[in-house]
Amino acid sequence: MVLFVALPVSADETLLMQAAKKWEAAELTEAAKLYQQALDEGGLYPSDVLVAYTRIGTVQAATNQQNLALSSFRVAASIDPSFELPSEAGKKAQALYKKARAEAEKSGGKLEITAEVPTSSQPGQAFSVEAHMATAYVALIQDVGITVRDPSVPSMKPFTAKKPASEAVGFDVPGKVVIAGANLLVRVDALDAHGNRWASSESRVKVGQRPVAAPLLEKDPDDDAAADKGKKDKKGFWASPWPWVIGGAVVVGSVAGYFMFRPTDEVTVSAPAWR
Repeated sequence: MVLFVALPVSADETLLMQAAKKWEAAELTEAAKLYQQALDEGGLYPSDVLVAYTRIGTVQAATNQQNLALSSFRVAASIDPSFELPSEAGKKAQALYKKARAEAEKSGGKLEITAEVPTSSQPGQAFSVEAHMATAYVALIQDVGITVRDPSVPSMKPFTAKKPASEAVGFDVPGKVVIAGANLLVRVDALDAHGNRWASSESRVKVGQRPVAAPLLEKDPDDDAAADKGKKDKKGFWASPWPWVIGGAVVVGSVAGYFMFRPTDEVTVSAPAWR
């Protein structure tokens, strides 16, 4: 077994960039050390993991580390069963490469992770995500992770979580992440012990807008005036002063008639007629 010694990293180059430069310069052993450092540091994309294991395996095969080389090629084959060896690979690497590919095909081909994700949600409403992975690859993976964010809002803090690898892993995305009008990107990852992504799946969740309250309409003074007029119109004759005037006239007329036609207070008593 070869022990890879950590090398200093320049401020303006990543480990992968340094490893690629060493490989292109035919410094394969030094390149393999840098690729291993990058894997140990973690956070690599599936394509970077594939290149790293392919080139590390090539160097391991060239230095007679057949078991380690076969293990590296198995990882590469699980990520991409049709991966190709570098042109620098020798006959030993070619033989191990064919064996790793044959095993990958027998196991079911490519490592994939899928997820059940809702296509839409309402603001503040939590939703669930369930990731799935074939049983044959569960042993190769350490964790299943999830990341939820809106790429159009760089200031938004993404939601992240991870759980031990299994055929089915469920996650609950909290409502605080489900912002009105967001177009959430939900990514689930098959992760190794260092957090490198061996496989990923992405989905979108469209979040609706918050309902807008209807504005309060200002009352038009003319409306009140019209309403009052309508009330007056409905009351008609009996709401006017005429009934009082007419009633008063009737009373006055009745009183006057009474005094005109009532009997006088003077009573004339005539003498009885004698017969």
